[in-house]
Amino acid sequence: MLGRLAALLVAFAAVCLVAGASRMRPAAWELTAFGDVLRVREALSLFVFAPAVCVLFWLLARTLGSGGVGDALMVLCVYCVACGMGLHDPSNRLVDVYGRAGALAPAVRRSLDYLDDGLGHWVFWAGFVLGTWVLGVRQTRAPLRAPMGWGWRVVFVSVAGALLWVMLSNLWDEYPKTRADLGVIVAAAAVPLAAHLVGCRRVGLWRLPVLLVVYPAYFGSVAGTLVCWWVRYGKV
Repeated sequence: MLGRLAALLVAFAAVCLVAGASRMRPAAWELTAFGDVLRVREALSLFVFAPAVCVLFWLLARTLGSGGVGDALMVLCVYCVACGMGLHDPSNRLVDVYGRAGALAPAVRRSLDYLDDGLGHWVFWAGFVLGTWVLGVRQTRAPLRAPMGWGWRVVFVSVAGALLWVMLSNLWDEYPKTRADLGVIVAAAAVPLAAHLVGCRRVGLWRLPVLLVVYPAYFGSVAGTLVCWWVRYGKV
């Protein structure tokens, strides 16, 4: 199980890093037309990154266990992640194209903003939270029989570092819009933490590789963002 978890989490981190770079600093070729107002950047998000994230979420959950409520929640997770990304990118692109051209009526712009920063944003976060809950709780129910070796520890801590960077780079430059997102991240990590403390308090992180990724990435992104905001703006 350990090798499969490591491979899936490394793949997940790689997809997140590439998707983050595509979103924040797209290469010139990604800004070429794909169809109508969409560009290659949006096409990659809709048809490559979203499916890849969903498949990896599902495979990670199945590696840790199967059946029961967890499987149903993972179906909802996959749906929400894909639906959220599908709502966000086209709506964002429409506002960008037609807003600059002055071709959007105020009511239409409000609706697109809602689909982008309102509905799409929170549907995506719902999937993110559900996926984290299922993976974290299942990990507490299926810890490793013995602590992992140092090589494996380096792999999982490196994955945590990669995800921490992706989360930080998407949070700290959008003050104060991402304030609520920090609360969502804490809520996502809180359920696995509670399951850890209640169900296997004496089991260390060296036997819980998924939580070895979740705790530093999630809590680190919240703490790092708050510190960055305090340094930049003198407030959080």
